[in-house]
Amino acid sequence: MGSIKYISRLFQPTITIPKNAKIKNTEITCKSQKLLLELGLVRPTSSGLLALLPLARRAIDKLEVLVRQSIEEAGGQRLSLPALTPAHLWEKTGRLQDVGPELVNLQDRHGHKYLLAPTHEEAVADLLADVAPLSYKQLPLLLYQISNKYRDEHRPKHGLLRAREFLMLDAYGAHAHEQCARDIYRKVGEAYSKLFDALHLPVYRVEAPSGDMGGSLSHEWQVCARAGEDLIEICPSCSHAAIPSQGKQCSRCGSETDTHSCIEVGHTFILGTKYSEPLKAQFTSSSGVSEPLIMSCYGIGITRLLAASLEALSTDTCLRWPRPIAPYSAIIIGPKEGSKEWLSHADSIEQVYHQLDSIPSLRGDVIIDDRHNMTIGKRLMMADRLGFPLAVVLGKSMYSGQVEVYRSTPGRQFESQLMTLQQMNEERTAINN
Repeated sequence: MGSIKYISRLFQPTITIPKNAKIKNTEITCKSQKLLLELGLVRPTSSGLLALLPLARRAIDKLEVLVRQSIEEAGGQRLSLPALTPAHLWEKTGRLQDVGPELVNLQDRHGHKYLLAPTHEEAVADLLADVAPLSYKQLPLLLYQISNKYRDEHRPKHGLLRAREFLMLDAYGAHAHEQCARDIYRKVGEAYSKLFDALHLPVYRVEAPSGDMGGSLSHEWQVCARAGEDLIEICPSCSHAAIPSQGKQCSRCGSETDTHSCIEVGHTFILGTKYSEPLKAQFTSSSGVSEPLIMSCYGIGITRLLAASLEALSTDTCLRWPRPIAPYSAIIIGPKEGSKEWLSHADSIEQVYHQLDSIPSLRGDVIIDDRHNMTIGKRLMMADRLGFPLAVVLGKSMYSGQVEVYRSTPGRQFESQLMTLQQMNEERTAINN
C-alpha cells in the first residue's frame, strides 16, 4: 500500500484571473483554459506553450493509458520516432511547400535542415523504405507512437486546444491492397468509438476532405462544445453527423439538421501511395513483384482531447472530468481543526482513507484535504471546482455514524447523500459509479 496523499503537498499554484486579463501574452478565450489556469493545473511559459502541472499530468497519464490500450486492441505496435525529421523527406512528398508556414524549421551545425514534426507520415514511410522490401506475408502493419508534436500556430489560442506543442497519438498502417487498408481503418474506427464511449463523451464521426494529408478516405472525430471552431450538422432524428452543406436536410433520413460548434479530437485517413511512392516504401507481392505500400494514418490529440472534454462537461465555474481521467477519483474532507467534530472524529480520516483506497478502482487515487484550518464548506467548494468525482466529508453526520458522500455530475454542482462507513464498505460498486 502506498503512502497517504495530502492536498497540502500538491504543487498547485492557483491564481485569480481578472476579467479580460492577459497572462504572459495568453488571452483567456475559453472555460477550460480559464479553469485550468485558475486552479493550478497548467501554467503558460510563452505564447502557445504551457507547463502541465501535477494534477493535469495525472489526468494526461490516465488518458494516455486509455488511448494506448485502445490502439493496441486494434493491433497497434508501439515505437518511438525522433521529434526531428529531415526536411528533405517532406520536400519529396511536396508537403514542405504545402504546409510550410506551420512548420518549425531548424538547421544543425553541419547545415542539415530539419523540422519539428507535427506528424510523421514521411518518417514512417522512410523507415519502411529502409527495411524494404517487406513481404506481403508481414502485412498489414499498424505502428503507433504517443509523443509531443509541434506546430507554429499563427495565433495560438484556447490554451491546450490550440497550442504550439501538444501530445498526440499518431498511428500508421501499411497494407498490401486497398481492401486491407479499409479493414484496418474500420477496426481502428471501432477502437476510437470504444475509447470515446469509455470517456462518456458525445463524439461524432464525420466524413471530411483529406486536405494536405491526401488520400482516398478521411473522417474527423468531433466533440460538440461552445469553444469549438469547427461546425457540424447533427440530425436530431437519427443522430447522423456531417460537415455543413448547402442544404439543411439529413442525407440519411431527410430530417432538418441542427448546426453545432465542435472541436476536432481525432482524424483518420486512408493515404494510398502518396507517401510510400515518392519515398520508395515497398513490399513484395505474392507474385514476387515490388509494389508501393498502401498507407493509412490515425491521430488523436491527447492534450486537446483532455481540454475538449472539459469544454463539453464543465460548468463555467467548475471542472467536470470524464470519470476515468479525473486527476484523483476521490477526496476526503475532515472536520475543521479545533471543532467538536475534530476532537471526536479526527482519527476517522485515515480510517476512511484506507477504506476507500482498498477499493481496487480507487487504489492510489484517493487524496486527503488536510487543510484543517479551513472550514468544511470552503474545502468542499474547492473540491467542487476541481471536479473530484467523489468527495467524502466527515462532519456533524459522524455523530450518527455517517459520512456525507458528494458526487460530481457533468454540467451540475455536487450531489450528496449520507452513508454509514459500513454502507461504504458494502456498497463499493455504488461508491465507484
